[in-house]
Amino acid sequence: MIFRPQILLVLSLLLSLFLFAIGFFPQKNVLKGLADFHYNSEQQRETKPVFQKLVLVVIDALRSDFLFDETNSHFHFIHSQLNEGTAWGFTAYSNPPTVTLPRLKGITTGSTPNFLDAILNVAEDDVSTTLADQDSLLAQFHLQNKKINFFGDDTWLKLFPRDWFNEVEGTNSFFVSDFEVVDTNVSRHLTKQLKHNHDWDVLIMHYLGLDHIGHKDGASSKFMPEKHIEMDNIVRQVYENIDDDTLLVVMGDHGMNEVGNHGGSSAGETSAGLVFLSNKLKKGELPLKQRHLNLPIKRQTDENFQFLTSVQQIDLVPTLATLFNIPIPKNNVGIVIPEFLQFLRKDMINIKLMENYHQLLQLSKGQDLPNIPFDHMDSKNIMNKMKEIQDELTKNATNYNYSYLGRGYLLLIFTTVTVFIVFILNQKSLYCATTIITIVISLLVGLSSFGSSFVEEEHQIWWWIITGSIMFSCIETLISNPSKSTVFNHFLIAVCARIIRGWNNSGQKHVYEFILTNILKNHYNTLWYLICTTIYYIGLKNTIRTDFLSFLGPFFMTTLCFVYKLDWAIVNNESVPEWFYVITKEASDILLKVGHSPKDAFKEALLPLATLFYQTFVALVSIRIIFLVFFSRRKTFFDDISNYISLLLIFQSTATNIPQFLVFEFLKKSITKVLQNYHQENKNNYLPLISLILQSFTFFQFGGTNSIATIDISNAYHGISENYNIYLVGIFMTISNFAPSIYWIISMWPILYAEIPESSSKWNIYFKNKLPLLVFNCIVGCCLLAACYILRYHLFIWSVFSPKLCYFLGWNVFMNFVVGWLVEGTLVALY
Repeated sequence: MIFRPQILLVLSLLLSLFLFAIGFFPQKNVLKGLADFHYNSEQQRETKPVFQKLVLVVIDALRSDFLFDETNSHFHFIHSQLNEGTAWGFTAYSNPPTVTLPRLKGITTGSTPNFLDAILNVAEDDVSTTLADQDSLLAQFHLQNKKINFFGDDTWLKLFPRDWFNEVEGTNSFFVSDFEVVDTNVSRHLTKQLKHNHDWDVLIMHYLGLDHIGHKDGASSKFMPEKHIEMDNIVRQVYENIDDDTLLVVMGDHGMNEVGNHGGSSAGETSAGLVFLSNKLKKGELPLKQRHLNLPIKRQTDENFQFLTSVQQIDLVPTLATLFNIPIPKNNVGIVIPEFLQFLRKDMINIKLMENYHQLLQLSKGQDLPNIPFDHMDSKNIMNKMKEIQDELTKNATNYNYSYLGRGYLLLIFTTVTVFIVFILNQKSLYCATTIITIVISLLVGLSSFGSSFVEEEHQIWWWIITGSIMFSCIETLISNPSKSTVFNHFLIAVCARIIRGWNNSGQKHVYEFILTNILKNHYNTLWYLICTTIYYIGLKNTIRTDFLSFLGPFFMTTLCFVYKLDWAIVNNESVPEWFYVITKEASDILLKVGHSPKDAFKEALLPLATLFYQTFVALVSIRIIFLVFFSRRKTFFDDISNYISLLLIFQSTATNIPQFLVFEFLKKSITKVLQNYHQENKNNYLPLISLILQSFTFFQFGGTNSIATIDISNAYHGISENYNIYLVGIFMTISNFAPSIYWIISMWPILYAEIPESSSKWNIYFKNKLPLLVFNCIVGCCLLAACYILRYHLFIWSVFSPKLCYFLGWNVFMNFVVGWLVEGTLVALY
């Protein structure tokens, strides 16, 4: 392979993006050390706390309506306590990104989240997220020699040192198909903990099952009511076994959207439930919005998740610090919930308010203040001042590194200019169709980066791009070769595009009921016959005219793929046709060779089935490469490899999305027929554009968006045991989320390298094919990075523009460099 400037240019593009990202996502500066009381410190230390013990029950993804809404909530015990006044309810606003790691940081330190924490949320062995050196509620409890027991989501154990806990057991948070065992592993400790309550001062339990149900089946899943009742019974059990000096707090770390995902900034994702329970609360005056209400209540609209009094979730931190009479953590941005001040001695109310005020002011200015005569200050005025400081601190949570931002952007500008020059020099004419289309699409997508709604609804842009491209192609082809077949093939392309368009909910603003995914879920027989057809068609389409031995390998891998998807569905309580169920049971029994109950057999078979599939995939790819290298079997090489990879993509996809691959096949055949009207060189000029458009269009129609909330982790653990490798999980998760886009990269290979003209080499085709994508990524990159810089203080910078930047970086690293350059380049070198 001869060195080409494109190699240097793609590396320069990646370097510029990384430099900008380092400057845009710096680690947040935090105050070190542990806080102490500032105002009347001796008097505060001698004051008896309102409560002696704390039980914190975190129910992952507990959205506010799950607690308070008359339709969605089944927490009947909590409702009864809210109505009796022994429980106080709130809707707690969770600052995005709404994923567990940054939210746990928020509810223990009171600080606003760092966006990078959302990315590190899946990195179980990452140590950069620890709070061991930061002030927090747990650090303050530990300093006071309080015994802390913890059971549940092991994210806590990544945040806090194990030696802070008296008793501890973590459960893994990412096996989202399990929503039973993951909770019973927590609850089995409950009886002992309540019986021996002298062994702890703080008891923390973090339940994951409700969140897993959401990821698997959505917020309206049939499994939700049963899980609500299970959690409600746990709350009842705790409440009935604690005394008046123990405070029970039940809360969600974040909410979820209707699809069951989270990470973004929609109302459902940021509205978490929060309830305080204690018999002592009955002695106080109820929060204003809870008075004269009978819970549960009906919400006004489907988009409204505000119930009772609204607070910031981080307000929990100074509130608990006040009630337990410990110093407020140094980096806290929360404000004590005023309704709880009535439980303090009158002489302590202003002291605690000024303590909170002083802490916030010190955090905002980084300096100490003179001893203000707090006795003469109005408490309402102090609260208003604290709100102002809180708003300012939340808005300016991140310190950008402008040096890295500048270097990254200047390098990107230089790279873009160079790429454009190389691109023009490689075109026959500046005004040829492919040149103009490439620049127009790049500018259209790039300029849309400046609008938050365009970023959220980017699928609309690609829909108009693909429909416009179909019309342009039809007109151009009819001019050069008018025929009925041309019109018919373009009609088929349009029909396929429309079917793909209606398959899933796309974008972040609207959710539609009448989509093909929902229809197929309600007609499971049709769904599974389509899945069967798709898997076997793609797996065996190139084996029809081969000998038996060549047929056997692909057939075995195809069958493994199909049986695994059936097994996965059965384990997750999804309906499958009866005779498919029988086939899967027989396969599970044969594989395990031991006696199991039917349910256990299906579950136990998942790991060996997935492992065998991956081993078969590696074996078939290796054998095909060996036949190419040692026996010069060039014919159908790229067809075979692309089919094997397509089966892997299907294996990593959700069941309801698998039939889309059958539509992709029809679409590809129609495109191939249209391209037959072109000369091979013109065909090769259009292929990168076709691939680019279909990669982005199908990514969004597969259910993807520019939000972290739609990252699918449910397919990232196929074949992964509990002692999993985070890098493998990361690879599988990336393949799962980019599956349709990868398909359209590999589908172009057989067409691109089918006929290599004598005057051209495979490397000429390979490098020329990369130029339009480089132009697109450079132009879009320039616009997106400029948008992120200009709008860095925009309201939606962390919920809209930052995720878009992460997706763009991930797309360039994985899709364009790893798949488009490394994998394709390796195969071309072998070819």
